[in-house]
Amino acid sequence: MIEHESKKSDSQSLRKDIGIFIRESRISKSLTGTQLGNLLDVSQQQISRYENGITSINIETLDTILQILDIEWSEFYRKVLMVDVTNQIGKNKDSFPFYLHI
Repeated sequence: MIEHESKKSDSQSLRKDIGIFIRESRISKSLTGTQLGNLLDVSQQQISRYENGITSINIETLDTILQILDIEWSEFYRKVLMVDVTNQIGKNKDSFPFYLHI
């Protein structure tokens, strides 16, 4: 049960980190949430859910967002996943985030 709760916490943290990255990237491209939503054919509310880490984002949607924002996957990896890994390892040096477990 404790491991399951840890995985849930890790996934929430990752969702929030992804959302922050999307919001900051969108703003740096001078796009509103409504404009990004229109480009993705989703509502502004759905963009808000992604950006606040409320809703998980699937890989296809994330790929489309990165293309719209003209962001390479390597930049996403460096700014989101590596930061998340570093934060998680700092919390518990014997544990890696759930998405790195084989």
